[in-house]
Amino acid sequence: REVEIMHGRFAQLAIIGFLVPEKYAAEGAFGDDFLAPTGTALEAVNTDPLWLGLTLGVIACLETIRLLETEPGTRTNAKILEIGLYPEQSDEKLAEYSLKELQNGRLAMLAFAGAVTQELINETPLILNLQN
Repeated sequence: REVEIMHGRFAQLAIIGFLVPEKYAAEGAFGDDFLAPTGTALEAVNTDPLWLGLTLGVIACLETIRLLETEPGTRTNAKILEIGLYPEQSDEKLAEYSLKELQNGRLAMLAFAGAVTQELINETPLILNLQN
């Protein structure tokens, strides 16, 4: 369950990281060649593998630090309770929030897999497919 929650959080960020750059590339906000000649997020991986390697290396280092500093069973705590985002902190309400997070994470994992598959099949930026 811990791993599923973490993968769900990463998938939620990944889908945003997929759509936002493609939206800016489609609008030409940062020039014609912002992502890659095709404008798809996946093509950026092929055009500049050095940045991909650096990004994955930084993520791996941060995750290793997080794993070393936490104990099994507490790795999903994002310090949300400590900063007071949930006004009601009853056990029943926290279980409900946890279930919602798990379900949204599962949906995001499916959405990301679908987005990657769609871009690989029709080679059209995802944002253009959503707009049409």
